[in-house]
Amino acid sequence: MTMVNPRLHLSKWLVLTIGIIRTVKTIENLLQSYETGEVIDCVDIFKQPAFDHPLLKNHTMKPSLIRKPNGAGHVDGALSRAWWNYGECPDGTIPILRPRNHTKHHAVPLTPHVKRPNSGGKSIIPPRGHEYAEVSLIGGNYKGARAKINLWNPIVMYPEASFSQTWVTAGSIVLNSVEARWMVDKFLGTGNYLVSFIYWTSDGYQNTGCYNLQCPGFMQTNKRFALGTQLSPVSTYGGKQYEISINITKDDFTGGWWLHFGNTEIGCWPKEIFTSLKGPANQISWGGEILNLKRNGIHTSTQMGSGHFPSEDFRKAAFFCNLKFVDDKSTERDLENLETYVTRSECYDLKLGTDRSSSYGVHSYYGAKGFSLQCAH
Repeated sequence: MTMVNPRLHLSKWLVLTIGIIRTVKTIENLLQSYETGEVIDCVDIFKQPAFDHPLLKNHTMKPSLIRKPNGAGHVDGALSRAWWNYGECPDGTIPILRPRNHTKHHAVPLTPHVKRPNSGGKSIIPPRGHEYAEVSLIGGNYKGARAKINLWNPIVMYPEASFSQTWVTAGSIVLNSVEARWMVDKFLGTGNYLVSFIYWTSDGYQNTGCYNLQCPGFMQTNKRFALGTQLSPVSTYGGKQYEISINITKDDFTGGWWLHFGNTEIGCWPKEIFTSLKGPANQISWGGEILNLKRNGIHTSTQMGSGHFPSEDFRKAAFFCNLKFVDDKSTERDLENLETYVTRSECYDLKLGTDRSSSYGVHSYYGAKGFSLQCAH
């Protein structure tokens, strides 16, 4: 077990101040990737969108030290960005991806994650058009979720989407959620590419929350990682595998939920923007999700994960591995008593496993290709 030190990041804590007057966002620099067409605005860290939130008007923060990922080389590779070839944002700024003209900037999220009851045999009806293959830890008090997510670039039909992600949620009546994932989303206009993504909501996806930094809420501290940019390289069928660690952990001092990709701190969701997530979470989920619009009355061919069934295992099926949680005493623990949830196993399936002798630990293979003779409607 690993103890999570609540005083580990003194330099990055958000500090409450009184009477701070915020000015409009200022672009300090601009970078562009000619390979991907991505345009990055370097924005003053104290003038990022988060500070426009009415509950965060009196906040400021000390920018944290920017740490490069260390550890396995495949993590460094997965964090590479084409725009890094053209420079980096200066100290005191953060990179924000400029939305493309066709992107629906404030679209209602496609992924309302319905709270899964700890229900034994009860039937669960998913949101219309959504299909899942996920595992969940339910019913405790959780201060963090950790996992390595295998990176793939699934085939997605227009205008649908495919996601692989971590959800950390709370609230029996009004859902609060923080989420981190990779996705290919043709509804939101990300094209055929795998991109990074975060989301939050404090009212069950009704009126609050957004993707990445498209509305006030998430406070970014990292000057090198632009949310929403393309991830590369990705895994190949039967070949080299790439993965990225996603860690979401509640800070005991500030109460905020801090996000790390690998060993790289990205930023936090402050506790002030939440109701239920001011305290610990009561559910953590890891898995895949797709949007199936059933065009022409048949099931979509949008892929989840690698597009192959979990039975094909390593190098062929997508996986989550080294699943862990942080308990209410801020101690990291291995998972037990996980619940699985699969909408339609003939379309997308899941296989849970444990190998404590390796770095894969508690893990799950998931996904498939969608439409087939067995999954036609």
